[in-house]
Amino acid sequence: MTKILFSSLLFVLSASVWAAPDWTTDIKKACKSSELCAVGTGDTRSVSERNARVALSKIFDTKISSKLASSLKSNGAEVEEAISEDINEATETALAGVEIKKSFEDKTSFYSLAVVNKSKAAAGFKKEIESIDGQMKAISHAGESIEKVKLERLFVKREVLNRQHQFLTGKSIDSPFSYEDIFAAKQSATNDVVIHVYLDEDEPKTVEAALVRTISDMGFQATSGQTRNKNSTHIITGEYVSDKQYLNVDGFEKYKFVLKIKAMKAATKVESGHLDFEVVETGRNYSQANDKAIPKFQEFIKTNIEKLNLR
Repeated sequence: MTKILFSSLLFVLSASVWAAPDWTTDIKKACKSSELCAVGTGDTRSVSERNARVALSKIFDTKISSKLASSLKSNGAEVEEAISEDINEATETALAGVEIKKSFEDKTSFYSLAVVNKSKAAAGFKKEIESIDGQMKAISHAGESIEKVKLERLFVKREVLNRQHQFLTGKSIDSPFSYEDIFAAKQSATNDVVIHVYLDEDEPKTVEAALVRTISDMGFQATSGQTRNKNSTHIITGEYVSDKQYLNVDGFEKYKFVLKIKAMKAATKVESGHLDFEVVETGRNYSQANDKAIPKFQEFIKTNIEKLNLR
C-alpha cells in the first residue's frame, strides 16, 4: 500500500513540474493594465525570448494610414520595403525597455513572457518622433539643399510612429509639417533637374536601370544610355564591377560588388560630387547574389544623394 501511495505521489509531482502556467495560454493572467505583453516559444530559451520580443513589436501597426497612402500614390510615390524596415527598426528602438518577466520549460519547448510598460514605450516613441522632427526642420531650413528629397521618407516614418504613440496614450503629437509642405519642398528640390545616367556595366545593365529607378522615385527626371539626353542638366557616370570571393560552401557563391559613381553638371562637365560603395553577398549563383546587392546600393544612394550636389 505504501509503495502504491509513493508511486502516485511521484506521478503527481512529475505532472506538476511540466504543467504549463496559465500565462502561456492566457496572457491576461500575467499582464497588468499598465503593460503590454506577449509570449514567445522556441527550442531554446534565447529563441523563445527573441520570439517574445518580436511578438510584442507586432502588436503595433507599422502600416501608414489610408489617407497618407492615397496622397503618396497621387503624387507618384510609394512606401517601399526599405521604409518599412526603417519603421520596424524605429519601433524596436522605442521598445528598448522590453523585459523578459517569466520563463517556463516543458519537455519540448521554452516559453518566455515579454513585458513593456506602456508609459515607457510611449516615451520611447515620443523620443523617436522628436528626433525625426529635428531632422525635418534642419533639412527644410537648408535653402535649396537636395536633401529635401529625404523629407517624404522621414514624414512617412513619423506618421507611423505617431500612430503607435497614439495607440498607447490616446494622444497624437502634432507634426511641424503637413504632407503638402513636404511634397512642395520635394518639388522645389527636384524641379528643373534632369539627370542622365550611364554606367560602365555589362549587359543587361541591371544596376544602371536600378539607379535610374531610384533617382526617379526620389522625384527627379532621369534617363539612361550611352547617348546623353540633350535636355539633361546633370550627368551621373561610373562603373559597377564584381569580384568572385573564396567560399568553401557547396552550392553557394560569394561576390564583392563595387559601385563608383560621380556627378557633373552637363553644361560645364565639372564634377560636383561622387559616391563609392561596396558590399559582399552570397547566393546560389552570380545572379542571386547580385539581386541581393542591388537594394543595398539603392538604399545607399537614397541616404547619401546630397553628396552628389545635384543643384
